[in-house]
Amino acid sequence: MTTASPDAPATRRHRGTRLSRTIWVGAGICWVVIAAITFAGGVGLGHHDVALEQSGPAWPLRISAFTSVWLVMVGAMMLPTAVPMLELFWAVSARQARPALGRAAVVISYFAVWIAFAVLALAGDAAVHVLVDSWSWLAARPGLVLGGTLVLAGGFQFSKLKKACLTACRSPMSLLWEHYRRGPGGAWALGMRHALLCLGCCWALMLVMFATGTGSLGWMLLLTAVMVAEKTTSWGARLVTPVGVALITGGLAVSLTALVATT
Repeated sequence: MTTASPDAPATRRHRGTRLSRTIWVGAGICWVVIAAITFAGGVGLGHHDVALEQSGPAWPLRISAFTSVWLVMVGAMMLPTAVPMLELFWAVSARQARPALGRAAVVISYFAVWIAFAVLALAGDAAVHVLVDSWSWLAARPGLVLGGTLVLAGGFQFSKLKKACLTACRSPMSLLWEHYRRGPGGAWALGMRHALLCLGCCWALMLVMFATGTGSLGWMLLLTAVMVAEKTTSWGARLVTPVGVALITGGLAVSLTALVATT
């Protein structure tokens, strides 16, 4: 009789289950933190409009607050979508020396990409503020900004980039097989590649979250459910079209309401 090795299938399944639970617990903690900040009235410190204001705390404090709240929100919304990839990487990296370094590199690179997206979104929001401030017609119809964001996100659901990135995200084994390298450097490169695919798949939906504000728990729940289902369930790919139609319809309705309200 032989003794099962540390990498036996049953052992790997146990590790995967334990990691999955840990990720979901971490995401749950992030949800609790966001909810607590929201109900305490402090979530405004992480809102993009507050970060861009000239009054109030100094800009380093405003940007730090925005980044902190955004990180917690990414932990709540995006970590559950990364469970399949992380489970595979944890199992494979167990065979290399000092696996903790590679695992940390994968997770940190994931958050780094989403922080970069937040910075770009904040810069884009600053440009929108300049446009609104210089165009009185648009300033009188602020709903058009949200409506336009919803239409943009809905249209992206039908793009080739969305399809390609979603397909890759739904097949993490292929990504791991092609790009896995030992060591922290290889893990960082793999993590960046995975994070960029995740960004390519979900950036438009997260832009909706950015536009509605970090305190919109309803939007957070809805968009998280959509992204987790799209990327991790057997039927998730079939959600792409109805979600796109719903976003475009909602965006047109919001825009029309904004136009009618000012006539």
